Amino acid sequence: MIRREGIAMVDVNAFEAVQAGLNCDHPEVWLFLLRALSEGQPVSRTSIKDALAMSLTDVEVALWTFADTVYDDNGDIVACGLSLLPTPHSFKVCGKELYTWCALDALMYPRALDQVVQVESRCPVTGSRVCLTVSPTGVSYVSPAEVVLSMVIPGKKGGCCNVRSSFCSGVHFISSEEAAATWVSQHPDAFILSVNEAWQLGYAVVQRRLEGAAAQM
Repeated sequence: MIRREGIAMVDVNAFEAVQAGLNCDHPEVWLFLLRALSEGQPVSRTSIKDALAMSLTDVEVALWTFADTVYDDNGDIVACGLSLLPTPHSFKVCGKELYTWCALDALMYPRALDQVVQVESRCPVTGSRVCLTVSPTGVSYVSPAEVVLSMVIPGKKGGCCNVRSSFCSGVHFISSEEAAATWVSQHPDAFILSVNEAWQLGYAVVQRRLEGAAAQM
């Protein structure tokens, strides 16, 4: 494990472990849900069935693996990584204010949506506001400039949209390395990534899912 000013940084094994823990068994369903939710409206099971030429039974099987998916009173999907419901991570895309479950989602979804996104969050240590502009090809603006990300390795039973408590709850934008040191001292399983490292990690995760979705279509 590499260290920067006393803060544990990611090594190659941890990088690969995060990717493996975020593996998606139904990437075509994940991608459809992401893009449909980005329109700012709940997503029905029927719309998934029709768009992907699946049976409702197969749709239910896929959604069962997305255990943290949130439904409204009509049984339609309102959150599955990308959320219509408020979280600490605001995600503004095409004029719509949406939310993500974690900081890594906010960095990797612009690639899958092929959109430039304005991200706003708050450091869980200092309460400071964090702002980023994220595109399909990288992060073009970060404020404060010292922002880093806290990261954890998903549990063995992780996966696509099944890691909200075991992974997302530990993945935040941290306003500075000093604040990151405080976070790590309180969360010994955490390690710290630069924004660029985290974007590269998110790109690798989403690229694998895009390739998997293409293979299913």
